[in-house]
Amino acid sequence: MRKTLAGLALLAVATVADAFTVEEIRIRGLERIAEGTVLNYLPLEPGDEVDAAATADAVSSLFDTGFFDDVRVLRDGNTLIIAVEERPAISQIEFTGNDELDSDRLREGLRDTGLGEGQSFERPLLERIERELEQQYFARGYYDVSIESTVSPLPRNRVSIRIDIEEGEPASVQPIRFIGNESFSDEILRDQFRMGPRPWWAFLSDRDRYSRERLSADLDSLRAFYRDRGYAGFDIETTQVTISPDRQRIHITVNVDEGPQYTVGDVSLAGELIFSEAELRELLEVRSGDIYTQRGITRTVSALRDKLGEQGYAFARINPVPEIREADRAVDLTFFVDPASRVYVRRVRITGNETTRDDVIRTEMRQLEGSWLSTTDLRESERRLGRTGFFGDVRISTPQVPGTDDQVDVEVETTERLSGSLTAGVGFGSDQGVILNLGLQQDNVLGTGDRAEFVANSDDSDTLYRISYLDRNHTRSGIDRRFALAYRDRDAGERDLTDYGLQQATFSYGYRIPVTSNDRVGADLEFDETDIDLPSDATAYLRNEIDREGSRNRAIRTSVFWTRDTRDRAIFATDGARQRLRFDVALPEVSDLTYYRASYEQARYFALSDRFTLVLDGDLSYGSGYGGTEVMPFYENFFAGGIRTVRGYRRNSLGPKDEDNESVGGNFRILGRSELRFPFSMEDDGGNLRASVFIDGGQVWDLDRSTVDEFDSVSVSDMRFAAGLGLIYYSPVGPLTMSIAEPLNAESGDDTQFFQFTIGAFF
Repeated sequence: MRKTLAGLALLAVATVADAFTVEEIRIRGLERIAEGTVLNYLPLEPGDEVDAAATADAVSSLFDTGFFDDVRVLRDGNTLIIAVEERPAISQIEFTGNDELDSDRLREGLRDTGLGEGQSFERPLLERIERELEQQYFARGYYDVSIESTVSPLPRNRVSIRIDIEEGEPASVQPIRFIGNESFSDEILRDQFRMGPRPWWAFLSDRDRYSRERLSADLDSLRAFYRDRGYAGFDIETTQVTISPDRQRIHITVNVDEGPQYTVGDVSLAGELIFSEAELRELLEVRSGDIYTQRGITRTVSALRDKLGEQGYAFARINPVPEIREADRAVDLTFFVDPASRVYVRRVRITGNETTRDDVIRTEMRQLEGSWLSTTDLRESERRLGRTGFFGDVRISTPQVPGTDDQVDVEVETTERLSGSLTAGVGFGSDQGVILNLGLQQDNVLGTGDRAEFVANSDDSDTLYRISYLDRNHTRSGIDRRFALAYRDRDAGERDLTDYGLQQATFSYGYRIPVTSNDRVGADLEFDETDIDLPSDATAYLRNEIDREGSRNRAIRTSVFWTRDTRDRAIFATDGARQRLRFDVALPEVSDLTYYRASYEQARYFALSDRFTLVLDGDLSYGSGYGGTEVMPFYENFFAGGIRTVRGYRRNSLGPKDEDNESVGGNFRILGRSELRFPFSMEDDGGNLRASVFIDGGQVWDLDRSTVDEFDSVSVSDMRFAAGLGLIYYSPVGPLTMSIAEPLNAESGDDTQFFQFTIGAFF
């Protein structure tokens, strides 16, 4: 390029052969570019001595700007004339047919390469960009792409560019072939790849789409697979990617060298251990005689680093050094421990909390100022802050204090989310009918972390009004205080139950006490008054209940409960568990009826992969009367059936019935659910949407009432099961839940329901 410019410069200055002193400089041929801009780039000015070499430099300088297609230097006496031909400016760039690549990102990429709106147009650069675009499409599996550019002149030396793209159909990846694999079959190795033929049922998946990045990630997974099974010398020798003549199929062949399988030989610890060797050895994930695995080494390094980090050695270095003994097919491992200096926290700084008070955040922090830096406390602090619900994002960093090697500051960067909500809407459920809801909730009242709530909900069978207030961290030890006032009006006949009316007013007051970072215990004192209205044609079952219990009852109940929550997040958790044990009892002397209810609920989450989560949850509930009360009041009974308990069966339809075949519930309930959740799109994180495959099971029995001649003793054969597909979406107006389910063992008289859904607030 330099030689070309030099040649042009010599040609352009052919008329300036003799040296002379410049008295004036004139610029000709400008259309858009200001004369002052050209003079700024020109390395000459009036009064300079000009010869052929100087004018050649001037021409090169102006060509280097990229503004001009032609530059000539002329002389008229002692006047130097610069004659230029401007390159046209790009007025507009338009893309058509680009579904795979975003137009704005394409424009940004073109601008970065010098071909953007307002920049000078260069035909060679456009041709090079066409080739680059083609390579981008090839990298995404679009081998049949066609790209054609049209440049149209516009007034005032401008052009518009239109790039027409015909993407064609992406080529599909065929089953991957392996050469050299003796220990594992092709099928097993293909399971390590996320890329491959698309299953028939994954109609939204782009698993069969090829890209270099995906192939590179899959090859890394293959290496990890072998090295976690003792093949320390495993190597991928070559990878061939070919495309069929019709450009519709991609064939991938991977040549591997498995090498021998190794076991772990001697495992030793060296360096400054800080702890006793016996204590550190308990953390080792690799032991002599085990199959040599890279995963075990990684976990050991992490465990040792965490152990040292708990005691302030936050920057400890653990260096595993393997030594292969080929004769024995064994690998000796030495973990060298360098604890570095113990690190202390000088200051905890909090940013981003425009609403939430500092003291509320510091209450959740386990890492304290002045103490040594603990990696465990940092992780726990970040987890606790994330679970408050006040923040969309929490990031904790530990920059070193300048001039020291043993001090850091803990910087807590928060991004607050809106903590208040006013909701008003209409929903519909296959069970509840029309749902009206009005709610006002503030989860962070005046930045204190307190929660206030007002709810008014109504469907075809229930009307509920509730006011509640949670005083978080009522005491310095972290005890929460809560009170609530509620009124419920129920038409049980509309809930597919035996027909009666219920009006119930309740006031409750209680405390929640933290025991550990994951465990809480609590106690509530609850006052309620319940009125029962029977229709004129009430069943004998109901008349017997009212004769025994009365139509108006007052009760003072106390509730004690324990919860443990180790979930990684509250919505769509992928790891951990949530357990709740609760016991309610109506107190003697001050209650018209004395009874108790006990329940245990649990949900466990297992991340099977980064996309699939297995959820196992269950519910075991029992209640009965005591003292002078024979049974638990019928309106406190448990029920099963419906989208929230056992899908595939109509709401509340399982268990004991009265003489009109209406459900009456019971005092003992078993529920269970096994659910495999995954993002609805196979290549998307799913956002607020999840699909699931499930099996539900459950049943209700009444073990106390002798008038109920069915389901009066627990039998496994009474359990009802259903399997199906589900969809959960957390929409702005409330949760949307849908399911299609097929009962697996329905019997005559069971009320089944194939499709169920609900949208709106649960209550």
